Amino acid sequence: MATTSDRTPIVEEMETEHGETESTTTVDRNSVPVSSNHELLTTSSISASFHIPWNFVRSFSNTMVYTLIGGSSFVTLWFGMKSPSEMTVFQWHIVLCVIGYQLLMPYAMICLQSDSWMSALSYTHRRRAHWIMQLLGSILAFVGSVIMSAHKTVNFNSLHGKFALAALLFTIVSLANGVSSLYARQLRRYMPPRVSMLSHSLIGTLAFLLSSVCLIYGYLKHSFTEWASREFGYVLIAITCMYTFLICFSPICKFSRNLFEVIKSKIF
Repeated sequence: MATTSDRTPIVEEMETEHGETESTTTVDRNSVPVSSNHELLTTSSISASFHIPWNFVRSFSNTMVYTLIGGSSFVTLWFGMKSPSEMTVFQWHIVLCVIGYQLLMPYAMICLQSDSWMSALSYTHRRRAHWIMQLLGSILAFVGSVIMSAHKTVNFNSLHGKFALAALLFTIVSLANGVSSLYARQLRRYMPPRVSMLSHSLIGTLAFLLSSVCLIYGYLKHSFTEWASREFGYVLIAITCMYTFLICFSPICKFSRNLFEVIKSKIF
């Protein structure tokens, strides 16, 4: 004879994209035959076993990203602070831009992922940490770029300077677009929420990508190769390319998938 607890529906809480929870009720346990239960358990076990390698790959890639960013940033900051007692404008430019572009911004992008270093937090808290780190990183990068531009008499005459200008412009647009994405529900009369979020994801990813290209050309400058060596500069370029690809891969795939769904819904 079934007890009252056996007839109690199974209630699950699911976290939505905006951090809220929704309760979904499944069928009673007694309404599903024993054989079906066994088949469901077998299927779920197979599915869980199938996802183990992918979860391992995601965890391994995240660990690699953290390590590569830390190593590259440490060396670059060491070069920028080689004489901390008498910090020049050039050194402040390096320190502020590296912290803003290569530390805070990529970690802000990663923290939105469900398997990131902030996975223990809810989506609402991860989203809040994202825009706080993005705001701080953008301010530091902006200040570092402006003080260097004001110090020089000729600006943006090299590939490093041109990519720096492009990264700065995309960062400013990403900040403005981030506000509309943060208040997407309130501004849905003027812009669809999905369009706002997709554009913010794309522009922010391009801003980080351009900053990495700018850093790569910085490693080829004579001041850095004289301090380290050209061969060591090539090593840091390879490291920068690796973690930039790993960071940008997920948001670009997500953007492409969502864009395809939008186009598909409009056409069909």
